[in-house]
Amino acid sequence: MVNELFPSVLEPGTDRAERWRPDRAGDYCPRCGASCGAGGATPAGCAFCVGQRIAWHRIVRLGAYAPPLDARVRTMKFHGHWRWASRYGRLLGRRVGRPIDPQRIVVAPTPMHWLRRWRRGYNQAKLMAETLAATRGWPMVEALVRPRHTPPQTAVPVSGRAANVRGSFALAGVDLTGYEVVLVDDVKTSGATLSACVRLLREAGAVSVTAAVAAVADPQHAGFKRT
Repeated sequence: MVNELFPSVLEPGTDRAERWRPDRAGDYCPRCGASCGAGGATPAGCAFCVGQRIAWHRIVRLGAYAPPLDARVRTMKFHGHWRWASRYGRLLGRRVGRPIDPQRIVVAPTPMHWLRRWRRGYNQAKLMAETLAATRGWPMVEALVRPRHTPPQTAVPVSGRAANVRGSFALAGVDLTGYEVVLVDDVKTSGATLSACVRLLREAGAVSVTAAVAAVADPQHAGFKRT
């Protein structure tokens, strides 16, 4: 409980960490975020998402949910090392690109239910969003809330994750008419959480939503269903 209420403030920064390189845009599909390599994706998507409906406009990631990034994300989420969130927020801030109108863009985190927030001591998505927003000089808005507590997505089969989050998010009374939104989360697996949030942001008037995540669990990896 001590780590949950008073998370570690140790700054991540080992030699191994410095050798890790965030992905470049051509390393993954800009629609679904799956690893594809140069030439593996077209404007219509990659082999994993072509022909599928994608809720967000595009996705930006730092890497695949694979070593060493997967262990760092778990450390950030479950072991109190919340300072990783600031690092990832800065890196994402350099990669989200330029908005159409710099005066009409906001950054929004995926929300966390108050009970999980109390147990963990922080919402890592919010910390990432705050740093991303500060890096770019954009406002951060908690546009969404999570009034319904649900099991963690990692505890639910991939096929049931959309149902697990259905109705668990709500708008926080914001008007996003004409705004671009950068929606921040730590990991994208099935995309159910991001999709549910994007639909609400569009209901609030957002003209486009970019999903910005630290990691994407790629469908071709053996651990996809366990993530």
